[in-house]
Amino acid sequence: MVVKATINGKVYRFIVDTGAPNMITKAVYDELKPAVLKKLPVKDANNQMDSLTIVSLSEITLGNIVFNDIPTLVAKDSFIFDCLKVDGFIGSNMLRSSIVQFSSKDSTMTVTDQPEKLSLDKKHSSDLLLNSAQSCPFLKTTISGKKKGSVQLLFDTGMEGLYAIALKHYSLLESKNIFEVLASSTGSTTLALHGTGNDTTQYKLKIPELEVNGAVFKNVMAQTTPSENSRIGAELLKYGITTVDYQNKKFYFEPFQSTLDLQSGSFPVTVISKNDKLVIGIVWDDTLKDKMKVNDEVIAIDEIDYTRLSACEMLIKGKLFEGKTKATLTLRSADGTINKVDLIKK
Repeated sequence: MVVKATINGKVYRFIVDTGAPNMITKAVYDELKPAVLKKLPVKDANNQMDSLTIVSLSEITLGNIVFNDIPTLVAKDSFIFDCLKVDGFIGSNMLRSSIVQFSSKDSTMTVTDQPEKLSLDKKHSSDLLLNSAQSCPFLKTTISGKKKGSVQLLFDTGMEGLYAIALKHYSLLESKNIFEVLASSTGSTTLALHGTGNDTTQYKLKIPELEVNGAVFKNVMAQTTPSENSRIGAELLKYGITTVDYQNKKFYFEPFQSTLDLQSGSFPVTVISKNDKLVIGIVWDDTLKDKMKVNDEVIAIDEIDYTRLSACEMLIKGKLFEGKTKATLTLRSADGTINKVDLIKK
């Protein structure tokens, strides 16, 4: 989600990321020259740490609302921001005194301090926990298989997809017969603030039922994440009107349908952008591991040559297998060998 905000009379574009604090690029920092507060170690979604500068933005205008004296990080690497043509994040620390509603049907984000203007229904609400550092919102959801369990999730509009389980939560739940482990492998799957994550053992899961404020999602596909937090991501907004009431610590989700079956197959590999190349991030199917390895370069998918695309174009292209039920990958291994591998979605 990208919104426009005004600083010092100039309009900037920001990603709305409830799982992060406010952030600006180095280029915006150089323009504004805001007061520097201090440096602080910051973890990203891959659990990687780096030290970033914190500044104070004296005034940001969003719509007709003025926010004052907002602590804001300065990004060291502007790659993601430059590719997406945005100037940073609007995060939960800026929104923490507001009530924020997201409607995918009319592509709006409504910000208010008057809940009565939003026609909120208590039967679609649950309690919200805000972390002390930046007021990122956490809610509890129920996942069900042969047994039930509850997981505390970060509502993270900066995350692509619906659901990701932190490895620490996976370890606690794996013996409870709640979800089905479809595959496991070692590799990396995501690009975050400090770059691509380190290779770790990851799991692909199928959750028979996920309940969010009474709405039931069936056959939810999920992956584990090295992050400290399990997460529910921006895909949730496709399925209902979502409201984060930071003021009163309530989370509302009013589904467009009460039950949603998300049954779908997936390809047996995860492809990521790394070091300006498209590479194999994870091989989920053991039968393919003699044909490809993690970090093999993806030269082409079907007839599309990816060696000619820039790193930005790879990032913007997004879901490489979208709309496909089968695909042929042309790969280059570490020793320069080129081979083709046929994949089927199942």
